[in-house]
Parts: sequence; structure tokens; C-alpha cells
Amino acid sequence: MLKTEQNTRAMENKVLRAARKYFHRRKGISAHFEHGQWWVSLTDGSQYSVVDAEGGPAVDGFDFEMVTGPDNL
Repeated sequence: MLKTEQNTRAMENKVLRAARKYFHRRKGISAHFEHGQWWVSLTDGSQYSVVDAEGGPAVDGFDFEMVTGPDNL
């Protein structure tokens, strides 16, 4: 099972830690598990699918793919 398919509090914490590093912010990030995977939302309205990844821009085994842009676009 992939990390992003695990709906546990511990995995939510790992996703949030990685998202904070990836987006270079400590506040305004939320994570939720839906449709069998983790998603991250920012306060600007943008939403990201969380994927298992290594290398490139990946952080701690996760990458974030935008599915909805910010509200101001």
C-alpha cells in the first residue's frame, strides 16, 4: 500500500509536515483524506493531490499536484 493511501493520523501528520516544507509556510495548510488518497488545501483556495514520489521537487517522499488553482486566478 502506498503512503498516500493510508488513512491514519500519523500519515496525516507526515503529509502536513511535507506540505509545510514544500510550500514554505507553517500556517494555512490543511490535509484531508478523500477518494482513497490525501489532499492538501491552502487558504488561497488552491487544492493539491498528494502523490508518493522521490527526487525532483519531492519532499519526504511526497509531491503535490495542483488540481484547483487559487481563488484569485
